[in-house]
Amino acid sequence: MREKKYKLGEYEFDTYEEYLEAEDDLKKIDLITQEVDINDIDVAVRLYTRIRNKEIVFRSKVGVNFFMYLSDIVANQSIAMVEEKRTEENLKLKNKKSARKYRIAGIVCVLAAVGLFGYFSYASYLEEQTALEMKRLQEMQNMTGHFIREEAPKQNSDEVAIADSVEQETEDNSKEEQTDTQVQELPEILPEFVEMHEENPDIVGWLEIEGTVINYPVLQSTEDDGQFYLTHSFSRKKDKNGSLFMDDRNDFVNRDTNLIIYGHNMKSGAMFGTLKKYLEKGYLEEHKTVTFDTIYERGTYEVIGAFLSEVSYQDEYTFRYYNFLNASNESEYEAFLVNVAQLDALKRGPLDAKYGDELLTLSTCSGYTEEGRMFIIAKKVK
Repeated sequence: MREKKYKLGEYEFDTYEEYLEAEDDLKKIDLITQEVDINDIDVAVRLYTRIRNKEIVFRSKVGVNFFMYLSDIVANQSIAMVEEKRTEENLKLKNKKSARKYRIAGIVCVLAAVGLFGYFSYASYLEEQTALEMKRLQEMQNMTGHFIREEAPKQNSDEVAIADSVEQETEDNSKEEQTDTQVQELPEILPEFVEMHEENPDIVGWLEIEGTVINYPVLQSTEDDGQFYLTHSFSRKKDKNGSLFMDDRNDFVNRDTNLIIYGHNMKSGAMFGTLKKYLEKGYLEEHKTVTFDTIYERGTYEVIGAFLSEVSYQDEYTFRYYNFLNASNESEYEAFLVNVAQLDALKRGPLDAKYGDELLTLSTCSGYTEEGRMFIIAKKVK
């Protein structure tokens, strides 16, 4: 039986993962060629240097061919510049007026190169500031959160069972006592989030997946626009990377059945740029543990599946995973699991979850189709 091939233009790939990497590289190349003229020697040299120094990373033969093409431009234009310089010197001897035109052209080229350098420098400056802010926040979270998590005493199974029973009884009593006119008293904020909460009250917690670059604060917009943090950083400044943010419909205090966190699929790998790796064979098993601490409670989750879907129009009667926030009964919960299992990108079968398990969904964009989405689901570990 002939194996399925994935094609992208004139390129052919053996696996879907290779196809996705090539697609990302092609988008990156399109963005570069739209922003700058790669036939300009100054631009070509700068791009060549950045790729060689791995400041710009390509992961497929599409990117490799682009780099080779860029190398040819640099080599050919270097030769052309030498010839042009030689011609310029000859013209200087023949006609001073003509030589003056070449000097002006040279000045224009220098100014263009300086302008391009300024553009890249400013973009690099913004990226550096974002990285510094994130590093500062990570240090704030790590200094307290990881220490407390590691120092917490372990409970035996009997203690856990008793604690769960008491906790459930307390929750049930609390829900019975609450009325619509009562103002809910919020829990005490965990130590590692106190300072961050003072800086930005929109913070709801921190998400980390060990062995990946995903180690970020999670916010929830109090603006009218629930997607405010799609284009803004923790400090509420405009940022192309955006931030990780929770669905504005979610209640993380009186915890919903399913908390949904969104993030950009950045080409640099930032935010949820590496989430698509869960579609690769074996990656899920090696990166099962997800830590998501809300500002009031610490939590550990186990990834149970990775999926591909797409945003549906309002008049389309299709399953929308991003609309499942709460299950009022077991039937609703099971229906969600069945529908999600049909989207399972790696065909692992039924999901290892049952009614009562608290879920966490991490969602990002995917280029596999128009309005495509990729997401993973994890269940909370008691």
